Amino acid sequence: MPGPIVFLGTHRIHEGKLDVAKQASAELAQFVRDNHPRVLHFEIYIDDEAREMTVIQVHPDEESLMLHMQLAGDRLARAYEFLDTVAVRMFGNPSEPFKETTMGGRANVSFERPYAGFSRLVGVAV
Repeated sequence: MPGPIVFLGTHRIHEGKLDVAKQASAELAQFVRDNHPRVLHFEIYIDDEAREMTVIQVHPDEESLMLHMQLAGDRLARAYEFLDTVAVRMFGNPSEPFKETTMGGRANVSFERPYAGFSRLVGVAV
C-alpha cells in the first residue's frame, strides 16, 4: 500500500567545510519551504564535533520525494562539493520502479517497509 515516505540521509562534512554546510543547509531548508508545499517535514541536523549532517524528510508519497529531487536537484548536486553520503535509508512502501530508478543501484541506499504501527499522515491534506 502506498503512503508516506520517510527519508533519512546521513552525510559526512568535508574537513574545513562546516560553515559552508551550515549556510547551504539553511538556504536549502528555506528553498524547500518556499517551493515544495507537499513536504510534510524537512529538517537538517548537524553534529559539529563529528562533522556529520543528518537530513530527515517526510513526504506524503513517493511522487513528493521525486518532485523534491527535481526541484532541489541543482542544490543537491552542489552539496557534494562539501559532503559525502554515508547512508540513505527510506522507510515506507515505495513502488519497485521508484526503488529501481530513483535511488536504486546505490550501495549506500536501503529501503525498509513497515512491519507494525500506524501513521496519521495517511490522508493528510496536502
